[in-house]
Amino acid sequence: MRLLRSSAIALAMLVALPAIAPLACAVPDLTAISPFDADRMNGLENARTRGLAEALLSESAADRELASHLFAPGIAPQAPLPDGAYRCRTIKLGGLLPLTAYSFFDCRISGSGTKIEKLTGSQRFSGELLASQAGGHFYRGALHYGDENPRPYREDGDRSQVGCLYRIEGKPVRYRLELPFPRFESTHDVIELVPAP
Repeated sequence: MRLLRSSAIALAMLVALPAIAPLACAVPDLTAISPFDADRMNGLENARTRGLAEALLSESAADRELASHLFAPGIAPQAPLPDGAYRCRTIKLGGLLPLTAYSFFDCRISGSGTKIEKLTGSQRFSGELLASQAGGHFYRGALHYGDENPRPYREDGDRSQVGCLYRIEGKPVRYRLELPFPRFESTHDVIELVPAP
């Protein structure tokens, strides 16, 4: 009975979330990615929907509120992110657990909004942000660990990442980087970014 009630709540919350398709980003023309990553990008909306559905089945009200906080406000068109220091945290939707949220760490945007790096924490990433014709910014990068140097995209297929960055509507200013079907643990990863104070 509890599962049926949780499923009904999750379905109602998913229906209430705004449509994201009008600003769904795409891989920019002439940008090379692996066939595996092309499949992940083609499945971004499916990964998002599945990940959210799994997250909203959580019995934790705080988990459900966090998912709503990330997606309910909708997304807005975005010029390149301003260079500078950001706080970022990883939220894993679905997979091994309904939702897992990590603490905030240090991130940086540089290169006139074309480069993103997670600078602290045991799991880090770095990559490039490319304007997408569809409205978001396409991300292509790679995971590395705190005791390693950053890795280039495609050096190790298991570490490669692709996704889309959007600005979340409203104030305060926030962004979300969505990584569909990550290799490990979850169905859909979201990196929440906020400008550092």
